[in-house]
Amino acid sequence: MTSSTTATVVAEPAPSPRVGGRLSGLSPSGTMEVGTVVRRLRRDGVDVINLGGGIAEPDQPCLREPVHFPAGRNVGSDPAGEADLRAALAEKLARDLGLAYDPATEIVVTSGAKQAVLPTLLSIIEPGDEVLVLDPCWVTYAPAVQLAGGVPKRVLLRRGDGFRLDGNTMAAQVSARTRAMILNSPHNPTGRVFTADELAAAAAVARANDLWVLSDESFDKFVFDGHRHLSIATLDGMRDRTVVIQSFSKAFALPGARVGYLAAPERLCHSVVRFNEHVITCVSPLMQDVALAALADEAAWTDRLLAHYREKREVAHEALAKIPGFRFTPTEGTFYAFVDVTACGLSSREFTARLLETARVAVTAGSAFGDGAEGHVRVNLVGPLSDIQEGVRRMHEALA
Repeated sequence: MTSSTTATVVAEPAPSPRVGGRLSGLSPSGTMEVGTVVRRLRRDGVDVINLGGGIAEPDQPCLREPVHFPAGRNVGSDPAGEADLRAALAEKLARDLGLAYDPATEIVVTSGAKQAVLPTLLSIIEPGDEVLVLDPCWVTYAPAVQLAGGVPKRVLLRRGDGFRLDGNTMAAQVSARTRAMILNSPHNPTGRVFTADELAAAAAVARANDLWVLSDESFDKFVFDGHRHLSIATLDGMRDRTVVIQSFSKAFALPGARVGYLAAPERLCHSVVRFNEHVITCVSPLMQDVALAALADEAAWTDRLLAHYREKREVAHEALAKIPGFRFTPTEGTFYAFVDVTACGLSSREFTARLLETARVAVTAGSAFGDGAEGHVRVNLVGPLSDIQEGVRRMHEALA
């Protein structure tokens, strides 16, 4: 009998497949980052006041009673959105904007405003095309352009000019590759409500260069001190080159429902519906039912909403104005206060980190919204008045 020794061969670990592509170059969301930090600290037992976000107050009445959905609603649905919701949205747009949209072909329900932006861009730009985005602006616009293969071109809103939208500055950024512009009024984060003259100048640039306009009007109900929201879609020659984007997260205090919508010419809506078919299937029919219930009580709800936010805004502005080193102009719209903290001698990220460490108050660094917002912080007034009062009190105590 013979014996033999069998050698054990240890295989080299296989190389891991590459992770990269368009997602690898995206910066994280500065607003979502604040929420992540707050949740982690609260899990560790830290008492943090979150003025970077929060639970909307007042709460939406349609959520106060248990919501019961029939079994037949627990299904996939029309990728364009439920017909009854689109019909109600067409009526709302006619009331608010004085524009007629065909609910069957010119309105698409989306999973929040974010999911309206990306498929719109995928519908209108090719790789390497340029899209004008304001600086500062909401954190998602430029990454959405990049995801669609485009190049964001920044249009600076100058601090010294009160963050005015200047048509000449915008026109100077247009090239042969420019296909669209993204506007947002009332404006996040500055709180500006762009005037008719400002929007007319932007519209002139769009018409002269055959550009699409993505008009995010999610804060249209949050307008104060005699200012008036105007949709660029209502200006001459703009209805059929504008994509009006709206959300139930802001005006209806339903951020958890993830329901938004867009109104646009049929040829663009057709493309967005194809995106929905292959990416999200549809927005949850259950959440569309919630949105429809909220719409049914819109008039009474809006009056109550604005009464609460006027009070929160006035209290916050009065208290913030007393904090050493803070400078700000009362916001014209949105539910934010946009505060200049350059006198504190720190970058916006350094300031927010120190505030969180010393006062246990979370706010959003201006740098999250672009270079044009450096030296500022955004204070979110969405939550309860008591949280706003306590948060500002802590800020004053830490900075006095």
